[in-house]
Amino acid sequence: MPPKAKNNDIQINLKEDSSLAEFTKRPVPNEKELDEFEDYVENASEDQNEIFSRDDVYADNQKEEEIEESLTEIYQDDKAEMVDVHKLSIKRKRGFVFWFLSLIILGALLTGAGYFGYNYLYLKSSSDSTSVDFKIEGKTEVMAGEEFFYTMTYVNNNIVPIKNVVLELNLPQNFIFLDSFPAGKADKNNVWEFGSIEPNTKGEIKIKGMMMGKEDETGVVLATFRYVPENFSSEFKKDFSQTTTIKGTGINFDFDYLSNVLVGEEEEIAVHLKAGENNHLDSFRLTFEPQENIKIIGIKKDDAKEDGEKATWTEIRPGVWDIANIGEEESLLPVVFSFTEKKEDKQAVVLNFEKISKDDKFFKFYSKTLEFEIMKSDLNLAMIINGSRDDAGVNLGDKLNYTIAYSNRGETEMKDLVIMAVLEGDFLDWETLEDGLGGKKRGNTIIWSKEEIPGLEALGRNQDGEIIFSIEVLGKENFDDGADTEIKSYARYSVGEMDDAPKDDESDNRSNTIINKINSNLSFREELRYFSAENIPVGTGKHPPAVGEETTYKVYWSLNNTLHELEDLQVSTILPSNVRFAEKENFSVGNISYNANENKVIWYIGRLPNTVHEANAEFSIGVTPAETDQNKIMVLLSGSRTDAIDSETKAVISESGKAKTTKLEDDEIGGGDGIVE
Repeated sequence: MPPKAKNNDIQINLKEDSSLAEFTKRPVPNEKELDEFEDYVENASEDQNEIFSRDDVYADNQKEEEIEESLTEIYQDDKAEMVDVHKLSIKRKRGFVFWFLSLIILGALLTGAGYFGYNYLYLKSSSDSTSVDFKIEGKTEVMAGEEFFYTMTYVNNNIVPIKNVVLELNLPQNFIFLDSFPAGKADKNNVWEFGSIEPNTKGEIKIKGMMMGKEDETGVVLATFRYVPENFSSEFKKDFSQTTTIKGTGINFDFDYLSNVLVGEEEEIAVHLKAGENNHLDSFRLTFEPQENIKIIGIKKDDAKEDGEKATWTEIRPGVWDIANIGEEESLLPVVFSFTEKKEDKQAVVLNFEKISKDDKFFKFYSKTLEFEIMKSDLNLAMIINGSRDDAGVNLGDKLNYTIAYSNRGETEMKDLVIMAVLEGDFLDWETLEDGLGGKKRGNTIIWSKEEIPGLEALGRNQDGEIIFSIEVLGKENFDDGADTEIKSYARYSVGEMDDAPKDDESDNRSNTIINKINSNLSFREELRYFSAENIPVGTGKHPPAVGEETTYKVYWSLNNTLHELEDLQVSTILPSNVRFAEKENFSVGNISYNANENKVIWYIGRLPNTVHEANAEFSIGVTPAETDQNKIMVLLSGSRTDAIDSETKAVISESGKAKTTKLEDDEIGGGDGIVE
């Protein structure tokens, strides 16, 4: 431990490792070193003072220069020359007249600039082809002969007038012009001229007329609007178009005729006319297109009755008739003609229906082309089935009654005639053939000669005769989906020998051909039950019924069909007066309705595709026997009826059921004597 030092009672403890101890260990400077240090400090102070003195002088000089420059700027004039401040110059103040004239001049300058900008900048930019709106509107679909309007609208959106305005309309060829509002130019009813149209002015032009043409025919109306904006020398043009389609004629047409005709024989085309729901054609012209080898005889007056509800006709010349007063009731126009000679085996006849405009232009709106097979023969043969020479649909199980009418139209006697009937079809039941003359059957041909008909040995000029026979169509039980459902029938003849092999190239020796298509195989079944087929009660009350007590029964209807699609299909029944409709109806397709006034139940289906083979419906009926019904069998259903249109053959298919009584013939459990108790 280091020694302790005493000094005025103050004790200092020195530690060898302290800083103070370190300091005490350093050597003390001598006098020479102290003198040198003092000289160094004195010299440094003098240098610093000298630096500070130079800086102050520089700053003072800089400040004096800035002040002098500021004063120079104050006392300089506009030409940068010093102003003599010892002299004072006073300038006169500008008066009211000066400022008033200045404002007038300034206003004139601004007005001129504005006028220039308005006329040559703004107006030029505002007057262009887009500153005028123009369009045409009208119906896109119309009926032939229906009156309607095309409306053309124009608007001048410019802030200046437009001049030299011309509106021109190009109407389609199948458009009949009737009137316009306002009227166009005197020499051109489709052109309108306007001297000038003011800004923000709107106008319109209406054109009244009708489209006349065939169904689905279109017409395009083109409109052009030309004008020149003020301050422009160029002409602007806007075009617009509108398309209108004829969606129908409004008249239903049908034509009956024989496709096989004999040269020199009078033939008939039965034209059936009937107004549709939206008909606008009250009068028109029928034209039989003329041909060198066709003679127009006219329209039979006996058949074309001219009563108030039938169409009226007036002959203009042979083959041209004016027709009027077409109504909802069908009218018949039998057009009679004949071929004077044979030019080809087949020849077309064209009937045109035209509307005449006020300026005597003809517009064709319907045309029908009929094709005939021309035969030139001394023996006139005609095939007739069920009293008609037209094609028709037949039902399965129907009986076909044939008549072959023959007549010698030649100049000489015909000897050893052989007449044949050719019947082609898978649905003919040859086992049912009935021929009172005993013709010979060979394949699908029946042959008659002088052995069966003595008159065929020598048929004199203008002599005639007929052959009658019948055959049935196979029933529904023999229906085959893969069989040909068309029956083709015609007659032909030969002279001098019996020919049982018809030749297609011998068209002159043939009669007309009749095609009978088999109607769809629709079948209808009706059942009246108290117990269902599963032996579950579906009726209520006492059975057999008792006087004064109500009993209900269930009616079941079922339809089956596989061949053709059916249209307008419905089943209906009129209930006896003492039987009521008890509802609880159910059906797979269609809808059941009840007409209380007629006490009639209708199951309407409408369209039934041939892919839907079965349809079913059911409903309940109720009966409360009166005392007069006691000990009697009551009729509950008088016989239901099914009606439909075959979409393929267009024939009406109808079938009626038998009456149903309280005996319940269709109910295995509930069936019995059915006598009311």
